[in-house]
Formats: sequence, C-alpha cells, structure tokens
Amino acid sequence: MCFEQRPGNHECFDYHRDYVAKVPDGNILETLTAQLESITAYIGAIPSNQLGVVHAPYGWSVRTVIEHCCDAERVFGYRALRFATGDQTDLPGWDENHYASCGYGKELGTADLAAEYRNLRQSNLSLLRRLRPEAFDGIGLADGRKVSVRTVTWLMAGHWIHHHAILEKRLGS
Repeated sequence: MCFEQRPGNHECFDYHRDYVAKVPDGNILETLTAQLESITAYIGAIPSNQLGVVHAPYGWSVRTVIEHCCDAERVFGYRALRFATGDQTDLPGWDENHYASCGYGKELGTADLAAEYRNLRQSNLSLLRRLRPEAFDGIGLADGRKVSVRTVTWLMAGHWIHHHAILEKRLGS
C-alpha cells in the first residue's frame, strides 16, 4: 500500500533521510492523523511564560520553534500539491532562519499556535487523502533536487518528531 511505503533514496535528498528515519513504520496517514491530536495537545500545554525563552545553546525561542513547525507544514503542503500535479517547476528552497528572524507575525499564545498547527495539518491531511495512490510517486524539484510527494508526506511527520524531541529536552517535559 502506498501509505506504508517509505521514500526511497532516489526520491529524497540527504537531510530528508534523517527526518524520514524518525518516523515509525506503518501507514503514514494514520501517523499524521495521530500527530494532529498529540501536537495540538502538546503545544497547548506549554506554559505561556516559556514561549519567549531561548534555552542555550539554541538560538530560537520556544515560540519560534513552534512557528517554524507551522511554516514548514505550510511549505510541505504546497510542495505536495505541486508535485502531485506533475508540476516540474523547480521550487526554491526556503531559509527557515530568515523566516524565524524576520518577525513577520504577531506573538500568539499557546492556544492560538496549537490551533494554527491543527488547521495546517488538517488541511494537509485533506489534500493527502484526496490524492490517488499513484500521485505519491510524483516527483518534483525543490532547491534543484528531486523530491516525491511520498517524501514530503513522511517529512511532515519526521519534522515534527525532530522538533518535538528538542522541545521536550528544552522544557524538561
């Protein structure tokens, strides 16, 4: 089944493999759905007074990490849509450090950040559930490298797992 097939080396680039490796085996849509609930609960439970804290040696506040995860979820969804349609436009990479440092958004509390992530993940799940199984084999270009819809789907899960582990370490939860 296409939802249980991990991305192959031909459909993702080097650092993607680290994120994909963090995702447990199984149906990726089920994993993403389970994360929807756990992520929302986790973000919502972060004490508000911790959002602005930067824990050494990290350079981002807890809020910035969560905002970064929201931004990444948006990028992943957009890439999945483009690649599923067969669009061969080379999409530019995105500089997460620029996004994090530019201060484009208001400082939201945990309830709003949790709701934003929930809405983004729910939107991406709606798209992924709509795709035909063969669409997951679609390959597009991002930052000059080949990436499949399958890879982007697994990245959604692995990216959160990566940052969740860091947040747990930082917050001692």
